[in-house]
Amino acid sequence: MANPPLKPVVWVGDSLERLKGFPADVQDEVGYALYLAQCGGSHQAAKPLKGLGAGVIEVVSDHRGDTFRAVYTVRLAGRLYVLHNGSGEPARCTSSGSDRVANKKDYIVGSGNVFADLDRPRPAEALAKAELARKIGGIIERRRLTQAVAATLLGIDQPKVSALTRGRLSGFSLDRLVRFLVLLGSDVRIVVKARSRGAGRARLLVA
Repeated sequence: MANPPLKPVVWVGDSLERLKGFPADVQDEVGYALYLAQCGGSHQAAKPLKGLGAGVIEVVSDHRGDTFRAVYTVRLAGRLYVLHNGSGEPARCTSSGSDRVANKKDYIVGSGNVFADLDRPRPAEALAKAELARKIGGIIERRRLTQAVAATLLGIDQPKVSALTRGRLSGFSLDRLVRFLVLLGSDVRIVVKARSRGAGRARLLVA
């Protein structure tokens, strides 16, 4: 089954630059959360931001005792608007903040790959890993596996399962993620085809 089209990402104000200043693991986790939102899903740390109604979501990521927050909404025109990124205290966004986006030019339309927008190393690979992690997480959720049981099936420890499902994927190679899918009972098919003329650089895609 083909993946649904990704929602375009719009970075409002300085949200992109602020996120680039987060620690690498936090960037990866928030990037994964935004990717899930692009796909129509939700990260395990994503919760509605209180007082702003449905559709404004906050993702909280902890790193070495510090707390980092990202706020986004998908309630406008089928796009994902990243409204705020910061650390420390809970985010404070006005209820009209997202509604002003359509009338302001203080935003950047993303490339479609949040990891490329963040200047993460090998962004095409990062996006492919995010999709593999999404599929692994979906299997774990559908089968209602605890992290302890999933760890046993995958031959890793429980903290690694936690990192995997949160999108902190720097410790996982593509082939390792593919092997996890096989261990969870999925068939994996790899298709290699010639790049069509005028298609730009070759791409790494996971369907």
